[in-house]
Amino acid sequence: MERWPRVSIVTPSFNQARYIVATVESIIAQNYPNLEHIVIDGGSTDGTLARLAPYSHVKLVSEPDRGHADAINKGFRLATGEIWGFLNSDDTLLPGALHRVARELDPGRGRYIVMGRCRFIDSEGRSSGLEHPSRFEGHRRVLEVWKGHTIPQPAVFWTPEVWKVCGPMDDHLQSAWIDYDLFCRFSKRYRFHFVDQVLATYRLHPESKTGQWAEADRLEESISLSRRHWGPPLRPLRWRLALSLALFRVNRVGRARHHLRQAQEAWGRGEAFGGVPHALAGAVLAPEVAFYVGVYPAVRGKAMGFGKKVLDRVARWGSLPPQVAAYLGHTDPWNDGWVGPRLAVSRRAPQGAQSVCIRGWTDLRYMRNALLLTVRVDDRVVGHHRIGKPGNFAASIPLLSPMGPGEHTVEVEASTWFVPHGFARNGDYRPLAWRLIELELADGPARA
Repeated sequence: MERWPRVSIVTPSFNQARYIVATVESIIAQNYPNLEHIVIDGGSTDGTLARLAPYSHVKLVSEPDRGHADAINKGFRLATGEIWGFLNSDDTLLPGALHRVARELDPGRGRYIVMGRCRFIDSEGRSSGLEHPSRFEGHRRVLEVWKGHTIPQPAVFWTPEVWKVCGPMDDHLQSAWIDYDLFCRFSKRYRFHFVDQVLATYRLHPESKTGQWAEADRLEESISLSRRHWGPPLRPLRWRLALSLALFRVNRVGRARHHLRQAQEAWGRGEAFGGVPHALAGAVLAPEVAFYVGVYPAVRGKAMGFGKKVLDRVARWGSLPPQVAAYLGHTDPWNDGWVGPRLAVSRRAPQGAQSVCIRGWTDLRYMRNALLLTVRVDDRVVGHHRIGKPGNFAASIPLLSPMGPGEHTVEVEASTWFVPHGFARNGDYRPLAWRLIELELADGPARA
C-alpha cells in the first residue's frame, strides 16, 4: 500500500464565518489519507466557531492573538506533518491538489518547496477566468516585486525544514503582506519547484486585504518589505536591486511611449518636423519600444520569406511570461471589446437558427501566423473562418443542423494572438486576437 506523507494545513481565521466552511470543505474534498488541518481562530464573534463545530477532524484553537502572523506561527508549532502549507479562511484548495503536492515535494531531488497555480474567484466562489501569475526565477526576481509578484501564496507548500531554517512569520511586522516577506526568506535558501496545475483559489472580495488596498499602495508596501532582504550596502545584489528600482521609478518606457504618441499625433496633423524631436526622445529613452511601435509593423508588412521569419524570431517571447499565462483562462470579452485566444459566451437561438454570425475587427500587424477562427456550438465544431486582412470582418458559419430556441454556448478559438506589452512595453499582458463587435445565433447570413 502506498504511503502518503502527512500534510499539515494551517488556517488562520478571524470573523470569516461566511467563507470558512468552503475552506474546510475544500480540504475535506481532497480525500487525502494522511491530513492534519489546524484552524487558529483569533476569538471570532461572528459565528465562526458554531460553523466549525460539525468538523471534528479540525484541530481548533480559539483565543486572542497578535494578528495574522502570530496565528500562523501558533498553527505550525502544533503541526506534525512532513508537508506544510497555510490556507487563509477565505481561500480554497482544488481537487487533487494535495496528492499532486505529495508526489512533487521531494527533498532527495532538491524539491523542498512546491508551488502551483492559483485561480481568482469572487465572493460567491465564481471563477473570474484569471490567475495569479506563477513562476519562480530566483531570489533576486522575488525581491524585484516592482516587476510583478509571481508567488501565489495559497498554492505554496514546503517541508518543516524550510520553516525551521527560514521561519517563523515575523509577528512584529505591521504589514498585510507577511507571506511575501516569508517568501523572500524562503527564496534566499531554496528554489521553488513549479507545478503546472491549478492547486488553489484566491478569493477577492471587499473585505480581503487585496480588496482593501489600492494597487499603488500594495506595491509600495511590498517594496518596503523587499528592502529588508537586500543585504549590506557593499553587497552587489543590493546595488543591482537599487538600479532596477531606480529605472522603474524613472519610468523610462512610459516616458518613451508618451514621446512616441506625441510624434504620431504631430505627423497625423501633417506636422512633419514637429514630431521629430519627440520621436528621437522616444528612441533614446527606449529604443525597443520605438522599434516595435514605429518600425516593426511597417517593415514586417513588406518583408517576405526569410526576412519575415527573422523579424518574428526577434519579436518572439522566450518563454511565456507568467503575467500572460495568468490571462489564458479568460474567456469573456474584455471591457474594450478585445477577445483572447478563446471566447466562450452564451447566446439565445431563435427557432430554426441556421448559422453563427460574427462581426469583429482585428489588427494583423503583430500576428505571426494567419488568423483562423474555429467556431464551436455546445462543444461541437461547426466551422472555421480565416481572416486574411486587417480591419473589419464578418463571418457566417452554417450550423450542422437547424437549432431549436434556447440558450447555447458559442466558443470561438483563435489560432494565433499577440501580447501588446511585447511590442509597446505598456504593461498590457493580455493575449489578444480580435475585437468583438457582434456574435449571434441567427437564421440568416452575417450583416456586413
